[in-house]
Amino acid sequence: AERDPFSANFGLSQFWYTEETAAAVAEEAVRLAGGGAIACIACPSLFRHLQQHHPSARIHLFEYDPRFEVLGHFTLYDYNEPLAVPQELHGAFAVVVADPPYLARECLEKTAQTMQLLAGRSGGDGADTR
Repeated sequence: AERDPFSANFGLSQFWYTEETAAAVAEEAVRLAGGGAIACIACPSLFRHLQQHHPSARIHLFEYDPRFEVLGHFTLYDYNEPLAVPQELHGAFAVVVADPPYLARECLEKTAQTMQLLAGRSGGDGADTR
């Protein structure tokens, strides 16, 4: 059997969603986005599911593991630098989904900073920042 080039790297604290979980989260993200863009922070298995099953969805992956750059719509992301994302992506997403690699308070707080930076503002663009 051919080895998946994107198998989980447990050294990077990567744990992939089951197909059922990825499908449920993807469906909800697409529904909430209402045609707007979806950001995936540290959840490459969700990103891959969206690419495969929702090809018309506008998605972008923010991920520490550079293997995923080949999939396109990728920004190298390190939660230790939560504001180091391209300016043109600030406020560009109707939905932001994050699965931080660690449950430590610092990681969660910094990931939340990135989420706020990427989330579109409620108003004329129809973005929902819940």
